[in-house]
Amino acid sequence: MPSSIRLPHLLAFALVTAAGILPSPGFAQEMQEGERPFFLSLGYGHATYSTTGRASVAGQPLDGARVALGGVSFAAFEAGWRFAPNWSVSVLGGLPPTVALHGRGDFAAQGVLRKVTYGSVMFGAQYYPFRLGRFEPVIGAGISYTAIFRTRGGSMSELNVADNAGPYVQLGGQFHVTESVSAFLDARKTWLSFDAKGVAGGAPVRVGIDPDPISVTVGLTYRF
Repeated sequence: MPSSIRLPHLLAFALVTAAGILPSPGFAQEMQEGERPFFLSLGYGHATYSTTGRASVAGQPLDGARVALGGVSFAAFEAGWRFAPNWSVSVLGGLPPTVALHGRGDFAAQGVLRKVTYGSVMFGAQYYPFRLGRFEPVIGAGISYTAIFRTRGGSMSELNVADNAGPYVQLGGQFHVTESVSAFLDARKTWLSFDAKGVAGGAPVRVGIDPDPISVTVGLTYRF
């Protein structure tokens, strides 16, 4: 599915979910009395990135150099503990995607600079401000650590990217289908800054990348 139409599909899922929200005091009371504190979530998402760049070749800055990252789809899983009625903590990971680094501006002639396979782990806390029938909005924040597993191919074959960590914020909601199962929609914005070093045309190259990804994920949660 082209990246340009993935987001509308995800938003359509949210609208369909919202359309099914009906006040249900009995269900809300049942959920509170038989609360299941632990949860596991499995979802499918898509991430988009900012086009940024700070580069130098042989120590000379290239003010017009930019790097664009292609959008990627991913599978994500999360484990958490709802330790209070309105609060939870969780850790989220996923299958490592591969993203292409495309040259822009002064780097445009280089085409694809490098392909990078990475994995992210997010540690965070979530707050549930209220419940409307079977629906609960969620806001959260935490730290994301991104590890670079592999770099390959591209016109800058010796360009290597270092690991990085940064903060993220989260906004979403969940629709409780049963006491144990919920459908969710989750959006996260992460601030990251990577440093990449290598060689191009025999000259040392240093590139700074601030992709600041926005990811949207839909899926199911099981509470126990």
